Amino acid sequence: MSPRRKPRELGYRLPAEWEPQEAVWFAWPTREALWPGMLEEVRDDLAKLYVLASKYQQVRVLCPGFMQDDVRERMAEQGPSDALVFYDYETDDIWCRDFGPIFLLKTDGSELAIADWTYNAWGGKFAEQSKDNAANQWIAEQLKVRRFVYETILEGGAIESNGAGGLLTTEIVLLNGNRNAELSQAAIETVLSENLSVDRFYWLKRGLMGDDTDGHIDNLARFFQEDGILIADVTDPDDPNAEALAENYERLRAFRNAKGEPMATVQLPLPQVTDPDGQPLAASYLNYLVLNGAILVPTYGQLESDQRAIDILSDCFPGREVVGFDCRRIIQEGGALHCLSQNQPALNPQ
Repeated sequence: MSPRRKPRELGYRLPAEWEPQEAVWFAWPTREALWPGMLEEVRDDLAKLYVLASKYQQVRVLCPGFMQDDVRERMAEQGPSDALVFYDYETDDIWCRDFGPIFLLKTDGSELAIADWTYNAWGGKFAEQSKDNAANQWIAEQLKVRRFVYETILEGGAIESNGAGGLLTTEIVLLNGNRNAELSQAAIETVLSENLSVDRFYWLKRGLMGDDTDGHIDNLARFFQEDGILIADVTDPDDPNAEALAENYERLRAFRNAKGEPMATVQLPLPQVTDPDGQPLAASYLNYLVLNGAILVPTYGQLESDQRAIDILSDCFPGREVVGFDCRRIIQEGGALHCLSQNQPALNPQ
């Protein structure tokens, strides 16, 4: 029997998120243990988010049938929305970016596939993970698309693609012994190169303090164009993230694009957000969501800082509407807009 052909051989690639999208996926929180003391308010926030996102493209929500009427009622209080489709599936958690389908697109835009990596709840940090890990198989069956299955552990929030063979990631996640302890950096690069069509790896080192993911790239750095990178920054040298972010920025300065030229770089300051006990949270404006014609930016009730982030992102994404969305409650569970979502590319983009 001949070896199974890899996605790269078959002409698939990992698109950039600013490319045309068919839909954006979310998962509805079903477990009462999530967001203790504020779950109902967070559900209202999510319904508001679905209505907002549906102004730009179709919204697809993993939600068991018995809870769908409640979601519709909450959405109706926020305004009209006809661009929402429910999928009758119950998840363990709602961080769709990490356990949801990493969509691949044929180079000619003619076909989608799903790269189904193993999900272990960020290195086994949480016991409830089996439904999340099984979600990609179920979604692939609903969409009738090809699925490539891997034993390698990988979360969607750990990688960032420029759509042209460049991949941003962090050592603290991909080289962490709680994911793929048996794989070296070279081995991981080989796996991702063969299965996501990666030509150039851009490795940062550490993540934000208090990040349950250990240090996902979507809180640290994002491509805003093929050869341009936004990167998290702090101005206070005593900030607990200052040393790690300075080291990451030094690495970024050494990055080169496909032509061997330096990357365009834009620094995006972090907000200062704490939990009810006053402990710092891993809040970041980098956790924005790209939609067709729009950028949804997490905001944290810090008017000057929030507006500065919106202005910076408006400059980086000209022609898109940049809209702030209050994530003060959502961030209490450790994530924001990008973590909540997973984008599905459009076929035959023009």
